[in-house]
Amino acid sequence: MYRISILTDNQKYKQNLFSFTKRFCTERGFFPVIEIYEDSESFFYKAKKVTPSIVIVALSGVAGLNAVERLCSLCPDCSLIWCSDVDFSLQAYRLRAGYFFKAPPTNAELCEGLSMWIKRRNLHCKRSKTLCEKRV
Repeated sequence: MYRISILTDNQKYKQNLFSFTKRFCTERGFFPVIEIYEDSESFFYKAKKVTPSIVIVALSGVAGLNAVERLCSLCPDCSLIWCSDVDFSLQAYRLRAGYFFKAPPTNAELCEGLSMWIKRRNLHCKRSKTLCEKRV
């Protein structure tokens, strides 16, 4: 089962990110658990217990950078879509974020980020299957 976590303190972004992510996944035939967090501490408390498949971070400024850095150290295998009002594209590259874009989040950018996650996930599954078949 896939778990998608959305971390944002912006009420306007929260509803848009949740609605679009749910619709995007449903149209592609999978139904992940989608959880929304308004503060970093509650998110990281839960992430220590259950690692999400992908996290969508939409926090402004340094709060977003701090959350992403902590996420990358806590869950290095977790995929990341990062939206910020500050151009942290170099930091996103350094932290190996799956997709970075500037705020406000648009459906087109979110679609691109989620599509890239699905492609990587499918590629990883195919590679794992091929490796297992070669070992047998």
